[in-house]
Order: sequence, then C-alpha cells, then structure tokens
Amino acid sequence: MKRALIISFLLYITLLAASQETPLNSGWKAKRVSGVSIDGYRLTAEEPDLTGWVNATVPGTILTTLVNNGLMPDPWYGMNNQEIPDVYEAGRDYYTYWYFTRFSSESLDSTRQIWLNFRGINYRAEIYLNGKLISDGVHEGMFLRQKYNVTSILNSKGHNRLAVKVEPPLNPGNPNGGQGGDGTIGRDVTMQFTAGWDWIAPVRDRNTGIWDAVTIEVTGDIDIKNCFARTRVPGERLPGELQDPAFVTFSAELVNPTDRLVEGQIAVAYMGATDKKKLKIAPHSTLTFEFSETKQTDPRIWWPNGVGQPSIYPAVITFHDKKGNTLDREDLSFGFRETGSYFDDSTGARIFTINGQKLFIRGANWIASDGMLRLSQERYEAEVKMHAEMNMNMIRVWGGSITERPEFYEACDRNGILVWQDLWITGDCNGRWLDTVRKADSQEVRRQYPDDDSLFLRSMEDQVKMLRNHPSLYIICGGNEFPPPREMDTLIRAKLENIDGTRIYLSESTSPDLLRNTLGGTADGPYNIREPLWFFSEKWHPFNPEIGSVGLPNLEGLKKMMDEKDLVIPVGKEVNEVWKYHKYMGYGGMIEKLGEPRDLDDFVRKAQLLNYEQYRSLVEGYTSHMWDWYTGFLVWKSQNPWPALKGQFYDWYLDQNAGFYGFRHGAASVHLMFNPADSSVYVINSTPRERKGLRLEARLTDEYGKEIWKQARETAVEGNSITRLWDVDLHSVPAAVHFLNLRITYVSTGLPMDDNTYWFPWNGERENLTGLPEARIVGQMMKSNNGKYSVDLANSGSVAAFFVRMKVLRASDGEMVTPVYIDDNYIVLLPGEKKSIQLDVTGLKDDDRNTPLLLHLEGFNLQPVIVRL
Repeated sequence: MKRALIISFLLYITLLAASQETPLNSGWKAKRVSGVSIDGYRLTAEEPDLTGWVNATVPGTILTTLVNNGLMPDPWYGMNNQEIPDVYEAGRDYYTYWYFTRFSSESLDSTRQIWLNFRGINYRAEIYLNGKLISDGVHEGMFLRQKYNVTSILNSKGHNRLAVKVEPPLNPGNPNGGQGGDGTIGRDVTMQFTAGWDWIAPVRDRNTGIWDAVTIEVTGDIDIKNCFARTRVPGERLPGELQDPAFVTFSAELVNPTDRLVEGQIAVAYMGATDKKKLKIAPHSTLTFEFSETKQTDPRIWWPNGVGQPSIYPAVITFHDKKGNTLDREDLSFGFRETGSYFDDSTGARIFTINGQKLFIRGANWIASDGMLRLSQERYEAEVKMHAEMNMNMIRVWGGSITERPEFYEACDRNGILVWQDLWITGDCNGRWLDTVRKADSQEVRRQYPDDDSLFLRSMEDQVKMLRNHPSLYIICGGNEFPPPREMDTLIRAKLENIDGTRIYLSESTSPDLLRNTLGGTADGPYNIREPLWFFSEKWHPFNPEIGSVGLPNLEGLKKMMDEKDLVIPVGKEVNEVWKYHKYMGYGGMIEKLGEPRDLDDFVRKAQLLNYEQYRSLVEGYTSHMWDWYTGFLVWKSQNPWPALKGQFYDWYLDQNAGFYGFRHGAASVHLMFNPADSSVYVINSTPRERKGLRLEARLTDEYGKEIWKQARETAVEGNSITRLWDVDLHSVPAAVHFLNLRITYVSTGLPMDDNTYWFPWNGERENLTGLPEARIVGQMMKSNNGKYSVDLANSGSVAAFFVRMKVLRASDGEMVTPVYIDDNYIVLLPGEKKSIQLDVTGLKDDDRNTPLLLHLEGFNLQPVIVRL
C-alpha cells in the first residue's frame, strides 16, 4: 500500500509538469509462468495470490532477479556460470516468467490521457492491465519501444494491476563455444553475444526480461513524441572562432488518441524565440509537423573530444489547445554539428569529417556496460568519461550487442565522444564464413537472417528516432563484418534518409565503402600482443575498425572475480580453468623477458608494464602515419561487460589498468612522440587548428637522472601535421637503463601541455628495468575542492622511481575504491623531480566519497607510500 501511495504522489507531480515521465520500477514481483495457474486476464482482473512470487528487478532480466533473490549464484564470479541452467538445455519455458505490479491512479485527472511506456522488452511479451490485454497480441523484438494509451482501462479508485508475460528469444541458440554459439540466435532481432563469444561466457537466460525502463506518462489530448532537431553547419569551421550561421529544423509527431478533432497550436521555444503554427489533428491519427528552418548566428558548435567544446542547446516543443491549455510538452537537447566523409584514394580509406574538418579517428569498440544489462546513468557517465580521459574521439557500439540507451548517448554528448552504432548483424552468426559449429542452418540460410525483416526495419526506425537528437550519434552501420541482406540494406538506407538524413551509413564494419582491403581476411585485427616496433613499421589496414591485444586487470580486480586458490600464475599452456573461462590471453613470453615473475603480484605488475607499452605503441604507431597510411582505428576493445582477462583498458569494477594511461599519453591531441622505426622524435598535431607559443623539449637521462642528451625549441605546430624534430642515438648510450622524457609546455605560462616518458631498453636486457635499486618518494596533499584533489610528489632519492602506480583506498579498511580519475598514473619520477597529480573522486558512491581516503603509491622499486587525502 505504501509503494502505491508513493507512485500515486509521483503521478500527481507528473500532472504539474507536462511530459515528464514517472518510473514504474518498484513493487514488481515475478514467477515462472509454469508455476502460475491463471492467465493474464485473471491475474490482473482480481487480486491474485502472490504466494511464491519473488521480488523482481525492473528494469532488469530474469537472471538478474534470480541472482538478486539468491536463487542463482553470481554468474560473473569464478565458474559459477556453469551452475546456472542454460535456456538451450532447460528450454524456453524455464525462463518464461510473469512480472506483476500494482500502482494507484486516484490522483489522476480523468480528463487527461495516461500512457504506459516500455522502452525495451526481450524478447516476446504479453501485457495485461486490469483484466485486459493491451499489447495488441504478442509484442516481439528486443529493440522496439512500446507505448499504450491506458486511460479508459485505469481504475480511478484503488489499484491498477499490471502483468507482463515475458519469453526468451525464439531461437536462443546452442552455446557450443562458437561466436554466438551455433549462430541461430541471429534469426531473431536481439543481441547475439548472449550465446557466448571468445570474450564472454553465455548469458544463460539470453537477457530475457523487462530490460529497460517502464514509465507512466500523463498528457492532454495530444501526445508529442519523436521530436527532432535536424541541424546544418555548412562550410569549414574552426573551434574557438566567430562562426558563420548554422541552421536547425525542428519537427515532431503529434498523436491524437481521442474520438474528437483537436484544434490548437504547436510551438517550439529555442534561444529566447518562439515559432508557432495552428493545427487540426483528426481523431485517432498521428501528424508529423515540421517547422521552418531557423538560422542561428554565431552558434556554439558541437565538437568532438580533443578538438573543441561539445556545446549543447536546449529547446522545448509544446502543444496548446484553443484556450491556451498545455496539452503536452517535450524537452529536447541537440548540438550544431554536421557529419561528412569522403574516400581518399591515396590511403585507400574513408576520411571522416566533422563541421567540415577532417578527423583522425582514435577510439575503441564497446560491448555493453554490463553483460546482464544492469545499466545505470552513473555507470554510463563513468565509462564514457574514461574514454574521454584517454583522449579518444569515437566509441563503436558493436553489432552483437544492443542499441545503446539514451543515457549512454547523453554521456557521449557531454564528453564529446562520437558514436558509431552497429545494428544487430554479425558476420559470425549471419553467415559470412563456413563454420563447423553452425550446422543448424547452411551458410546461405544464415545470410538471410533475421527471419523477420519487417521487425528489423521497424526496430531500426524506432531506435534511430529515439537517438537522433544526440549530436554524438555519428555513424549507423548495418552490421559487424557483414551487411544486412541486400534488399533490407537498401530499405535501411532509404529509411534513414527519410527519418534522419544527417548520419553516415555504412553497410558493414569492413565495408569497401570504408577501406580498400589489400591484405585479405576481414580487414580488421590482429588481436594479440605485438612488439612496439611492429605498429610503426608494418603497414596494416588503412582504417582498422578492430585491432586488439592484451588487457590483464590489476591484482585487486583478479581477487574480486575468483577464489584465492585460483590466484595462480599462468605458465605457458598451464592456465587455471577459471582464467581460461574468463578468457585469459597470454603475453607471448614477453613477461618473462622482464625477469621471471616472483609471485602473482610481480606477474601482474609486469603485465601492466606491457599493457602500457602495447597501447601507447599502438596509438602512436597509427598516428605516426596519420593521413599517409591511415585515416583512423578503433581498438578491440576498451572494456568488457563482465570480469574478463583480456582486451580492456579498465576492468568490470572500473579500475583502470596501465593500458589506459599508455593510450592516454599516446593519443594526446598535440603530442611529442618517439618513433622506434627511425629513432626520431616527432611532434604531432591531430587537431585542425595551428597551435602557437609552444616549447618542445626532449631529455635523455640514465636511471640516476644524469643527463645524456637534450634538445629544445620554441615553435608553432600546424594543424593536422606530423613534423620530425630530432634524431636520438640510443646505440651510443652507455647506461643499462635510460629514460627519454618528451614535454610540451606553453611559453607564456610554463604550464604543461604534454608529458611523455619512454624507458629503455625495449629489447635485450629488459630485466634491468624491473631490477632498479630502491627509490624514495614523498607526497603531500596540497588542496582539495569538492572531491577533487591536488597531490605533490617528489623523488627524494638517488634513483628513478619506476612505473609508480597510484590507487585510492578507504582509510577504514584499506579497500580500493572506484571509479577514480587520475590525470597521470604508472609514472616515472627521476631523482629530484617533482610532479603534481590531480585526482577526481566525484564518481564514487556517497559512502565512499564521504569517508576518509588514502592515496597509495607502489612501483617496481618503491616501498608503498601513503598520502592522506
């Protein structure tokens, strides 16, 4: 009763602010359908007996509800997932469930229209309210929003009973170890990785459930939906300058659910001005209305991360009746930006542009925030912010996953991250290759997946309408390594032009429209560890949508995902079963070149050193051939949707590994870098603007800080340029260990712009790097401001402090807290050198943010150091 009163109050508040939706996410119960003796009509027509029903998590999947009730073990820990019945073996009925809840509508005005919204159900559903089926038969498809007018069905007094019967995908597939299992999950319009992949174990219920938001919305006799701000930014623009005009055209769909003709006025309010138009909307009809194009003088342009500010504008669209009453209101935000691209014959790849400027793409592939779709705005913000912190400008949402949620796109809008959004096709499931584990259907049959083209197209249209106001949405791609069937691909192109017209469309991620493949294969990869020199000297795909490597997490992450008995060093092919299950990728003997690991802690620390070198070399190798060999690349992958042991910059617990900081340094927009192919120092400016008043410095020292070689100059750096500066003769250096520090500062202020340190040798006697004498660091917290700290570190010893890692701990129990953002980590500090470190803990939960915290420092040759924050 208490929950119903709270929901009733929230619905009353909704009345006061038209167009605001109220979440319906509490009070849900669930039970397997086979254990319920009545149907949905009776379940909601009278008060049911809920004996044996469990508390349900909504939004959430069936498996999430079972785990939260202790009925299934945490599938992400150890080998627990093996104990959970898989839908393929247990049958679809095993994960076919009823969801049930009640809500009150006593405070609702009977003259208003009440709508029940579902933003995502996987996969089939029947929806009942107060004894009536409201879903027009069986809803099908994971990627379709559903909106029902329930005004005439509501009980004005007392409770409303809502029940949803949810079934798994029709073709859950056999999780037989193949990519997407046996591939038959591709027959449905759903996510494919849940049948298992080479980087994740199968999700046993295939994420069946009410997986996204459920809301109640109150409007007048007109419902405004699918608002759109279509922008034009003609010409070539530069950030930070006075801008020529840009243009925006607003549109919206107006729904009249009543039996009456509705007359009134639609209006859009934007930047202090209002445009209005009188309209008549027929009963039970939908009208799409488009305003005249509006010119914005000197607009604030939306720019990607590293180029300029990602500026956002708000707007409001309303509809009033003839008496001036507001019938509905929709708030939207958008950004002035224009996408573009052209094929460059000299590189053999497509060059992408934003606001008329070419953009070298440096980004990563993204799977999902969580494999069980336990999604939250806070986690989206943390993960997207980490991509921006790595100096990335694009995230690709991979095709075997989901259409990402609006909250993800909002975070990308704020952080200036362009999004390449795949649709739900993969070469693995959809027939690109002959495959012995996919015997259920022939290759030709699989190439015609999905079974229901109409559902796929309707889902695509709906999801694009949901996301098209986000300036971050940049590319829509038909599928991963394979296009949709030809006829459907043609229809997708036509539909996108009609409902959007501002996005780039690619038929597949390795399309000839994207790159000219002269190397064979699928025009992506490789996916294993490489020597740093390889990235600079071996010419590869001119635009690489997937290039991957290692990514072992730190020891803290390993301890969270397995029992202590499983925390053992993998040796050659002798790899613990838990490590194998969590998809461990080996380091090809490169760890041992740093010295035989003493224990797991030493093994992990050496793996982090290789993570750092691997990803700094990857990004610098590609950038060193910017516009010559390459137009961009996307790492496979930045993260994992479960606790995995490869291919990531931060673990599932949001702790960054060293690869995060290696990539961050290598991807700086204006950057000094060392090229091992010719032993030279280069300055790179990957932005369109010339940068003036810079001081460039290079300094080579031994481990004791003795200077061996030094160069410096003050200069300007042209936009989109690579300039060779100095040759470094490393062969004549007598020191066993030496460091090359490259630094850019502003001449006028002396403030740092770029700081990048290399350690040598890269080959040969590498164990010298990890056997330096003990160093000594002192640290002091200098200032704090609302969860942001500045800490000064100084090397007070006589030898370099090598590869110093920082982490933040709770003072009460010494446990590490995440997510924490540190502006530099895994650092080298030479004797007498000082460095100011900036920490941001504002992303922590309140309990962690408001408790005493410690900064903990550790390194190869450093006894732990503690700084109180």
